[in-house]
Amino acid sequence: MDFNIRPISRVCAATGESLVAGSTCWSVLVEEEGRMVRHDYSLEGWTGPPGAAVGYWQCEVPAESGSGPRLIDPDSLFDYFVQLCESPNTVEQDYQYVLALLLLRKRRLILDQTVEIDDRPVMRLNGSGGEGPFDVEERELTEQQILQLQDQLFGGTPEAAA
Repeated sequence: MDFNIRPISRVCAATGESLVAGSTCWSVLVEEEGRMVRHDYSLEGWTGPPGAAVGYWQCEVPAESGSGPRLIDPDSLFDYFVQLCESPNTVEQDYQYVLALLLLRKRRLILDQTVEIDDRPVMRLNGSGGEGPFDVEERELTEQQILQLQDQLFGGTPEAAA
């Protein structure tokens, strides 16, 4: 089982509203398809831990770092991308798509071809180290949605994806 847990989200998993720096929230770990997944909840969105919770805790949403962009290791991004490849969750498929675009830009993924599956365009990708193939459905996301997903992935530093 993989234990590569992402840092705190900036959005409540229940309400979809932003988690404000300095506010109190609840975090939950659940096992989904053989991997640990973290969900974060505002106090308003918290209704208690789900029955399948491995663990849960209350914490403070950290302030966003103003020390400039954090550099993100492409291999760490790739590991997270691989974890998302089997996810049926629509939000996680959006993350997977955004990560695929970033990893293509960083040359950690290589576009082999674009195919149609169920009348939807799908990118067939291979890892630069010979991993894959990975099929990633192309998502119809607005620029704002992409920036929001990057913000959630990188904790307010989408420049790290550059």
